[in-house]
Amino acid sequence: MGGIITFPEDTPDGDAGGIEQRKYKRKPVLYGGRLETPTGAFDCITLDLSLGGAKLRLAKDVELKQPVVLVLDRFGVLQAEIAWQRPGLVGLRFTEDPDYVAGILGRTLPL
Repeated sequence: MGGIITFPEDTPDGDAGGIEQRKYKRKPVLYGGRLETPTGAFDCITLDLSLGGAKLRLAKDVELKQPVVLVLDRFGVLQAEIAWQRPGLVGLRFTEDPDYVAGILGRTLPL
C-alpha cells in the first residue's frame, strides 16, 4: 500500500487525501520563535519541524511564496518561504539545503 495516513487538520487545506506526500518526516515540537518577513517580524510558535520545513502558529496573515527567516533561539536562523497558510497557521518550506538544516536541527532534534 505505502504512504502514511493523515488527518485533515494535518494538511494546509483540510483535505488529507489519505496519503502523506511530504518528503521529510515531521517532528511535533512546541518552540517559541520569530518569523521575519519583508513587512516586519512577528512572534510565532513552531508546532512541527522537518528537514524540509515547519508549521507555525502565527497571529498575522502573510503573503504566500514570500521569503522569510525563521529565528529559533534554541537552534538558530533558517531561510524559508511561505508554502501555505490558513487562519492562525502557516507552513514554511526551508530554502536551505536539507543537510544544512539537519546540521542545525539535528544536534538537538534528531529528524
